Amino acid sequence: MKKWIYILFIIFSVGSLQAQVNFRTRVSRYKLSTDERLTVKFEVSADGMTINQQNFRPPSFKGFQKVMGPSTSQEYSFINGRTSSKVGFTYVLQPLKTGKLSIGSATIVVDGKKYTTKPVEITVTKGSGKKSTTPNPAVTGQRQGNAPKTGNITVKDKVQGAFLVADVTKTNPYVNEAVGLTYKLYIPQNYGVVNYNETEQPQYNGFWVQDINKNISGPFQGEIKGKPYIYYVLRKKLLFPQHAGKLTVKPLTLQIDVQVPVYRNYFGMRVPDYEIQRVKLTSGKKVINVKELPAEGQTLDFTGAVGNFDFMVETGNNQVAAGEPVNITVRVKGKGNLKLFDLPQLKAPEGLEVYDPKHTEHVQATFTGNTGTVQDEYVVIPNTPGKFIIPAMRFVYFDPQTASYVTKTSDDIVLFVTGKGAQTSASNSTTTPTSNYNATDFRFIKEKATFKPKKQKDFYESKWYNGLLITPFVLALLVFGYYKYQSNKVYDADLERSKKRKSLASKFLKEAKKNLGDKEKFYAGLEKALYNFLKAHLHIDTAEMSRENIRKKLEEKNIDNQQIEGIMDLLNRCDMARYAPASNSKMEVDLKDAERVMNSF
Repeated sequence: MKKWIYILFIIFSVGSLQAQVNFRTRVSRYKLSTDERLTVKFEVSADGMTINQQNFRPPSFKGFQKVMGPSTSQEYSFINGRTSSKVGFTYVLQPLKTGKLSIGSATIVVDGKKYTTKPVEITVTKGSGKKSTTPNPAVTGQRQGNAPKTGNITVKDKVQGAFLVADVTKTNPYVNEAVGLTYKLYIPQNYGVVNYNETEQPQYNGFWVQDINKNISGPFQGEIKGKPYIYYVLRKKLLFPQHAGKLTVKPLTLQIDVQVPVYRNYFGMRVPDYEIQRVKLTSGKKVINVKELPAEGQTLDFTGAVGNFDFMVETGNNQVAAGEPVNITVRVKGKGNLKLFDLPQLKAPEGLEVYDPKHTEHVQATFTGNTGTVQDEYVVIPNTPGKFIIPAMRFVYFDPQTASYVTKTSDDIVLFVTGKGAQTSASNSTTTPTSNYNATDFRFIKEKATFKPKKQKDFYESKWYNGLLITPFVLALLVFGYYKYQSNKVYDADLERSKKRKSLASKFLKEAKKNLGDKEKFYAGLEKALYNFLKAHLHIDTAEMSRENIRKKLEEKNIDNQQIEGIMDLLNRCDMARYAPASNSKMEVDLKDAERVMNSF
């Protein structure tokens, strides 16, 4: 009894090391001034558990004013029978005082257990004394069509030309036929996407779902009704309808911040500018009419395979000795619902012992279905010599292209077994002593014996026991140390963002140089190069890229006034040139001025 208690203790100690939930705090920066804003995101991920957003409790944010939030994002995946979910809660904060401020601990309850984040210390320095141009998220006034403005973001009922669609490859599939689903976000060519959050997840009742691609890709060029658009592919999924009838995919709803071009009136002049507009978009529900598989031609051994497949049965060796194992592989290869049907079972005649098969899958999810191979590998051991015939096997699948059932049959497997059976060898071994006997024969009395002491130490007093007892605690210390190391790693978001923007500035400058002579493309590339260059060196975001803010940031960096005026003049020339004629010589002059500006810092 005492042994079992120790063994159970070791098992539970090792099991306790398997972390199921990860809850942490991410901040956009660790040092800022009172004029700047801080983005805080609380992320919780769980394997095999459901996360309820109602169980989340944020900290008090003492010393900060909450400007925006929480905005939530949620991810859910089901891959190879393993479920995982991830939820994020994002806040935008304005520091109210200087010094070392702390983002307190957030809490959440997952599966009945409470989890807490670690506090994060933020250093706040004194700013210039001017508050950020972004006001409190409350309604501050009416603007452009009586739209309430939240922060520096204008909330709209809709943004002209921006919409979200869900495209499916088939609207009338058969049961278990693959259907590809793509979510696309369309915006006009001169618009930009600043940020988006998923406010409502789609639901796929009646479908077996696989993720093909969860990463955003784009932008891509496209046309709808002859009008050019930019679109992003948000995600791709593979759906397998599980029953006939009308199945509905409930919509995906996003809250999107779109950068929209507008005109400002400065000193009687219409000057092009941008503003951030926030809108909710929905993909709309998709109704898929699923057809029942036809009853005509369906046999009893049909197990639900739908697609286009090859079937084969392979054996390693047809001639073996009695007691020697034989490997027989039953394999299906092709494209379709490879994970949703059973393979034919091997039936062997008497005299062959068949063990449970080892099932393996090498399957890749594509937009037209699962592609790859599934197989069962059997181990068969003949007990007696002779000739054995394993009957042929049938595999039946439904081909949606021809709307018919296809039957594929393997050949009979013939095994030739030589040697003596287990019973014959056993009987002979009693009359003819020999040192070469099978494992199933009687063993003869040994002439030499190896004696062991009568008093032996039990397992729980041995070195093996002590080693297994200590191992869980050593592993726990290693895991804890690694977690502390990862937690203390400081991610410099500003530095990474600055590097990326410098790279983009260089890229757009090269594109502008390449498009000399094409006014539209040249000045579009030149303007993007200048803005990304200023973002990188002044450490400001797109929403803060006003001329007044740029001038203020340049003055704070003690840039010469003449140089500042040159930069502002160059930006104005880019704006005006896009709406007025421009010669090649003027483009070359503007390009040289831009190169001089970007090389002067």
